[in-house]
Amino acid sequence: MIVSLDDVNRIRSNVARAHVLAATRFREAFAQSPVSPSAHLEMLAAALLETAEGVRFDGALPAFADRDSAIFRRFKIERTPAALLEYWIIVSEIFATSSWAMTRLVATSEEYDEALRRMTSPQIVRAIVLELLPSVDWPSLEVTVYTRAIEERIERRQLVLDANQELHFHARTLLAEGRGGIAS
Repeated sequence: MIVSLDDVNRIRSNVARAHVLAATRFREAFAQSPVSPSAHLEMLAAALLETAEGVRFDGALPAFADRDSAIFRRFKIERTPAALLEYWIIVSEIFATSSWAMTRLVATSEEYDEALRRMTSPQIVRAIVLELLPSVDWPSLEVTVYTRAIEERIERRQLVLDANQELHFHARTLLAEGRGGIAS
């Protein structure tokens, strides 16, 4: 089932709002007293869950340094395509890998064209792209992403949610690649 562009934009808007909330809260906390090095990440995680519509967390979110795979079982995910997409984005933001910071969801032909324009010497591998919007066949999520981590590429990724609610990379279809990239 395709995740509608309206749902994608709503989720993106909620994530952007969470970033603003976290930045504001961090500035306010920092103005009053010194804060821990991970304070912004803690505040961002809380704000992401606060602004989420299809994802909840059971209990208090562990400190950044204490997060491990046990955290996944404590998420409550509505069984809707939009909620699975939202979960992937939230978990990716909470664990904040360096490669995630260089990865963007591609959901429209305009975003695909923009990603191609950003690439250094793009080579289109698959000329006909039938669908860019995320899709869900529970518990599988397919998303199109542009990434500059190590290699510059646009690809359709398939992720699968396991019984512990951890998303695992399952497969990818390369759509385009460039010569750029940033080592993480």
